[in-house]
Amino acid sequence: MAGTRKDIAKLNGPWSDEMLWYARAVRALQGRAPADRTSWWYLAAIHGIDIPGWVQQGIVPSAGSLPPQGEQDLIFNQCQHAGWFFLPWHRGYLAAFEAILDAWISAQPGGPQDWALPYWNYLSDSNPNGRAIPQEFLDPTLPDGSANPLSQVRRNGMQVLGPQPWFPGDISLSAQTRSLPFTAAPGTEGYGGAISGFAQQGSLTGAVEGDPHNRVHVMVGGVQPVAGWMSDPDYAALDPIFWMHHCNIDRFWAAWMSDPANQQEASGAWSNGPFPRQFLMPNPAGGGDVFLPGQTLPGGPLAPDYDSLHDGTGIAQVVAGGPVTEGVMITSGGAGGSALLGSNTAPLRVAATPATTEIAIPASAATEFAAPPGLGPEPRLYLNLEGVRGAAAAGVLQVHLRLPGEGGGLRLADTVALFGLGKASSTEGVHAGNGLSLAIDITDLAREIQMAAPGALERLSVELSQPGAPETEITVERVSLYRQEMG
Repeated sequence: MAGTRKDIAKLNGPWSDEMLWYARAVRALQGRAPADRTSWWYLAAIHGIDIPGWVQQGIVPSAGSLPPQGEQDLIFNQCQHAGWFFLPWHRGYLAAFEAILDAWISAQPGGPQDWALPYWNYLSDSNPNGRAIPQEFLDPTLPDGSANPLSQVRRNGMQVLGPQPWFPGDISLSAQTRSLPFTAAPGTEGYGGAISGFAQQGSLTGAVEGDPHNRVHVMVGGVQPVAGWMSDPDYAALDPIFWMHHCNIDRFWAAWMSDPANQQEASGAWSNGPFPRQFLMPNPAGGGDVFLPGQTLPGGPLAPDYDSLHDGTGIAQVVAGGPVTEGVMITSGGAGGSALLGSNTAPLRVAATPATTEIAIPASAATEFAAPPGLGPEPRLYLNLEGVRGAAAAGVLQVHLRLPGEGGGLRLADTVALFGLGKASSTEGVHAGNGLSLAIDITDLAREIQMAAPGALERLSVELSQPGAPETEITVERVSLYRQEMG
C-alpha cells in the first residue's frame, strides 16, 4: 500500500531511494507492451493519445500494438479539463498509477513496501531552488551509469520556472489565497471549474487549473518551434515529471479543502461523476476499476497523505492527513449568480501583431465600480476569452486593458497559458473544435479605470497579444464581460 507523498527536495537527493525506485519502475513499465494495461504507454494514453503522432515519433511501434478499439473507447483519452471533474479525475489517475508502480517496487528484492509518488514543490516557502526541474529529470544516466528514463523525453521549455520573453507571466498561489467557490457560475471563476459532464475539454477553466497547473505544463513543454510533451494533453503523461507536477496540484487541492474558509463541492451530480461514460482505471492485476469523484474526498479510499499541506500551498497551519472541518462540504455553487454584461462583435486574430477590441456594457453596470470597495461583499467583474483556437499544441496570450485618455497606457490583466490549444481546436477530436475558454477577474483594474475616468468602463478596450516571436495565429471567437454577485 502506498505511503506518504513527500517533497522531492526534502528527500536525501539527488537520487534518493524514492527517486531511484521511481526511475527503475518507469523503466520496467516502459518495457511492457503498449496493450498491457500496466505499461507506461497504456497509462499515458489514458490521459490522452494522438495515435498517428505516437507511431510517427516511434513512441509505439504501430496502431496495431494498442488494445482493441472498443477498449480504447472506454479508457483512453479520459483526462478531464476545464470542468469540475479536473481535480477528482486526476486524483484517481494518480492513485491508479501510484498503485501500479508500488506493486512492482514492493515485489523487487529490497524494494520498499510503502513507496509513494513524490511531488515537485515548485512554490516552496523553504526551498529557494524549488522552481528548478529536479536534477533526477535532467541527468542523462542513473548513478549506475545506465540510461535515465526520467530524462529521455521531449522538453523544449524552461529548466527553471519563471518569466521569460516567450512567457512573461509567472506561477503563483493566487487560486489558493483568494476567496473562491469550488464550482464556477457561468462566465466566472471557481477553484475547481464549471459544472461539466465527461469532458476532456469543458466549458471553463478553474482557477488552480489555470495557475499554476497550465502554466507549469507550458513552461516545461515550451511552445515553439515544436512544443514538448508537457504542452500537449496527448503526450503530457509520457513525461515522468508530469506525475510529480500533478502530485503537487493534488496537494494544493488537499490543502485548499483543509481550510475551513473554503467550501468543497459535494453534490450528487459531482460526487457520482458523469454517466454513461465513467472514470475507469487499470489496477495492478491488469483489471479495470470504475471510481467516483466522491471517493477522492478526505476520508475516502482515494484520498492520499502528504508530508505537508502548508509548505508552498498558500494554506497555513494545516496538519497533514487531518480531517476536513465539519460543514465544509456543500451541495452546489458557493457564490452568487452571474450575468452577461456585454461582448465584442467579431472574432479576433492574434499573430505577431496585437489585436484590439471593445466591449460595451450598460452605464448602470459601470457605475458599480466607480468607488473603492466597501466593507461588505462586492460584485466581481470577469473578462472572458471564449473559443480560443490555434494550430499549435500550446500557446501564450497576454491580455491588457487600455486606460482612458489620449495617452492611456496598457495594464496587464493576465498572462494565459494555453495548454492543449491544438487538441481543443481540432475538429477531429471529441471537442468538435470548440477551443479553450477562460475567465479573468478584472474587478480591481475595472475599478481603477472607472475611477480615473467616469464612464470609461462603458466601452472597455481590450488588447490581446502573443509574446515573443509567435509562428502561428491564435483566434478568439468572443471576448465578453460577466458580473457576479457575491455574498
